[in-house]
Amino acid sequence: MLNSVRVWVLLLALTSFAAGVGAGLYLGRPPAPEPATAEAFAAYRSAFAREFQLDAERSRLFGELLRNYQRDLDAARERVLAASRSELEPELAQLGQRYRQWIRDHVLPPEQRATFDARVREWAPIQ
Repeated sequence: MLNSVRVWVLLLALTSFAAGVGAGLYLGRPPAPEPATAEAFAAYRSAFAREFQLDAERSRLFGELLRNYQRDLDAARERVLAASRSELEPELAQLGQRYRQWIRDHVLPPEQRATFDARVREWAPIQ
């Protein structure tokens, strides 16, 4: 019975399927999250403290300064993102209108354009 070519092909197919399922499950799982440090610039702080051998008070002050620096960096990043979003919105609106017009004029047949126009008015808040 093991001399039959069909049995060997079936055995090879089942083995390949099992290997594919196993590999898919292994590779498809999400990556492990990086450990979050509660302290800003933790690696820098520890290297700095080792290099300069800070006493407890100076180490506390240094940690506080690094936390404030991280807070200010985050605030600056948020300001830049908010400003760039507001600058980008008019361009995005114009781009949306251009493509909507192309869809209306070049994709839809003339008899469906009125329905499309009505839908655009209904969907206006999500543009």
